[in-house]
Parts: sequence; C-alpha cells; structure tokens
Amino acid sequence: MQADFIPKTIVQASQQMQSGLLTSTALVKYYLARIHNLNPLLNAFITILEQEALEAAAQLDFERSNGQERGLLHGIPVVIKDNIDTAGIKTTVGSQLFCDRIPLSDSAIVQKLKAAGVVILGKTNLNEFAAELSGNNLFYGNTCNVWNHKHSSGGSSSGSATAIASDLCLAGIGTDTGGSIRVPASWSGVVGLRPTFGLLSNQGVFPRVPSFDTVGLMANCVEDVAIVLDAVLFPISTNLKQLYPLPTNINGLKLGVISNYTFCGIEGEIAKAIYNTISILRELGAEIVTLDSRFLEEFDQVTYSTIALYEFSQALQVEYAVNPNVFGDKVQSDLSKGVKISRHHYKNAKQKCERWLPLGQKLFEQVDVVLTPTTPMVAPPINSDRKIYQLNQRFMLPFSFMGLPAISLPCGWSSQGLPIGLQIVSNSYDEALILRVALAFEIATAFSKGSPL
Repeated sequence: MQADFIPKTIVQASQQMQSGLLTSTALVKYYLARIHNLNPLLNAFITILEQEALEAAAQLDFERSNGQERGLLHGIPVVIKDNIDTAGIKTTVGSQLFCDRIPLSDSAIVQKLKAAGVVILGKTNLNEFAAELSGNNLFYGNTCNVWNHKHSSGGSSSGSATAIASDLCLAGIGTDTGGSIRVPASWSGVVGLRPTFGLLSNQGVFPRVPSFDTVGLMANCVEDVAIVLDAVLFPISTNLKQLYPLPTNINGLKLGVISNYTFCGIEGEIAKAIYNTISILRELGAEIVTLDSRFLEEFDQVTYSTIALYEFSQALQVEYAVNPNVFGDKVQSDLSKGVKISRHHYKNAKQKCERWLPLGQKLFEQVDVVLTPTTPMVAPPINSDRKIYQLNQRFMLPFSFMGLPAISLPCGWSSQGLPIGLQIVSNSYDEALILRVALAFEIATAFSKGSPL
C-alpha cells in the first residue's frame, strides 16, 4: 500500500474505502504485516487472528461492492482486550488458569462491533485478570511502551493502547475498573474513554469488580472514539443523541480545577503541561473555575479497595481454594486479602459508596467538566515497584467510585519524550460534553506525534 493511502484515523479510512481508493482487505494486510514485524518487540497481542481477519475483510469488501454499507466502521480493523469474550477464539484474561479457554459466544460489545462491520485483528495483552496498572504479565510477557521500551505501557489495557500507539490498528476496546483504560492511554499517547458506569454492557467481560468494571474505547483521536461509541450505543433505547460529528465550540463552558487536588503531588513537567492546557482552553472561550472538594482531597481508598478485593475474590474463590499457585503473585495477594473481608464489611463499604455518590455530582452543579492530569507522573520504568503504580490511580479512583465518564488524551510531552495525559470528567451520561471539550483542545494543539515505529 502506498504511503499516501495509509489512513491514520477511522474517518480517513472510511472515506478512502467509500471512494474505492482502499479496501478493507488491503488495510488488514497492511496491519497484519506490521503486527508480525513489531509484536515480537512490543508484545501487544496474545492472539493474532490472521485468517479470521482476512476472511472478515473479504466479506465486508464484497458487501460494499454490492451496495451494502454498515456505516463508518465498515471494514475498520480493531483489537479487543483479552478479558472480553470472542466466540470460538481463545480468551485468556491474561491468566494461566484460562490459557485454553474458548468462549461459545461473543460478548455484548463484540456483537455490537461485528454488527457495525469491524474486522478484529486479535486479542490484546493485559495484566493477569486486569489486576494491575503496570502492563506486565508473568505468563504472556510484558507489553512495551512504544515511546520508550524500557518504560511501562500502563495497564491493564496495555496491549490495546500499544497497538493503537504503534499503528497496528485503528481502534481498540479495553476495560477500566480503577484506571485501566486511562493509564495506558496517558502513558502511550492515545485517547481513552471510560464511559458512564453501566452505559455499555459488561455481558461477556470477566467480572473483576462488577461494582466498577466499565467497557471503554481507545483510538488515535477524539472523533474516532466518538464514532466507535456511536456504533456500540445505537440503535438502542438511550437518552443520548448521536455523538458524531462532534461540535468544537466550547465558548462559555465552565471547566473546573480542584484546589488542593488538581496540582497536588504531580511532577513538574506534568504541572507545566496542565497549566498550558488550561491557558489554551481559556483562549478557546472556556471559563476556568476553581472549586473546593473535600471528597476528592480526602478520598477513602480503603473503602474502594474493600469493595474491589471482596468482589474479585468472589469471582475466583473456588479456583483459589483448589490451587492458589496457578495465579501470579499480585493476583494471589489480592485474593488472599479478598477472602478475609467479611460480607458485613463489604456491605458497609457499599453503603458508604452510595452516600458519597451525590458529593461528586454536586461538582457539576458549578461546572460543566472537571480537569485533572490523568496520572501524576509519566510512564515509569517497566519494572518499577508496585507502589508506584498504585500512586498513579489517585486522579482516577474517585471518578471510578462515582461511576462518572472520563477521557484521557495527550496534552504534552516530557523531556524524556514520554506522553503526558489530560483527564476530563463530566457528570453521568455527559459523554458528548467531555468529547466536545477534548476535541476542541485536540484541534487547537495536535499533540499527537504519530507512531514512532
């Protein structure tokens, strides 16, 4: 394929296929060639679906040639995180326990994507049972950061983020419990959306923490995220309107910065990038409002962990009791803590969670969205202590706890050439608003550097 015809976004690819300049088969062959060349280095995939992808692309090209168009995702190559069921295709959840597990049916999200006409290139790497933010996996190997292979890609949706950042696909599906889309999006320099809790079905997704688990989307740009979200939301009964095309005017919107929170405990280069971001958004016509929020400043991570560890142990208690050594040390540690949490303490934590939900929603009585860094530091070295990864959840856990939608997108680069992420959060079911603010910033800055490979 000639360099001039290689699309960088879903919109570009769709336009080229509709005009006859490109076929899905040609695009899939391009990505498969890159995957075979780069995956031994990056380790983004657990399973590559070469034959299946080529057959799907050929069928979709045939449909298009006969006037059957499924929409903007018709023939678009995507990847799926390997904790999301795919019929007849191995779905390991990044574990030794499920190394040969083959689901009989597709998850709800995969059914929607297939109906929209995507081509699935493969199942992507993740931390074992999505249990960490590092991108490391004892059984399937570590996923590399595309910008510096000695640094973490972020997890647990590490493979999907790396595949997008290294130009191995046009979009990816991940999951986010406490930051598993937003961390790899930030550290890999791509766009990642955690939608409102419950907006997308978790049917067919491994239940790590059902109270917080959220299927989400990743792509190279904000518009592509909106296109994929449209495809998996409609046609269903929802109060949301079609998202694409997105408006770009943010004049008059109120964007919140939290005192004693937004700039608390972050690296100097990240602070500089966020200050610059705020300046740009103000120039675009937005009003920057400083808020106080004791909930965010004093967020009780113990309550979150009580719920998360208890629910995780419920999903695997039988397997853990029979053979704990089948799990890696991080999962063993989480399960050993989870089985010690009583039902009484779990119920108390859930009740506390319900009492705190209105506190977060009060923020959006004063502003339209809230701005924070995605993480307080850029991607650390790949074998950093686990405590480092836990520290990087501080801007994400509270919003996961409240079930609010949040997007991470690039807002700058460190002196090491590593991406810096901006997080934009809105009230429930206000995905259109955070996508609108994100797109306005993206157009004004064009921080994406493209794949370095």
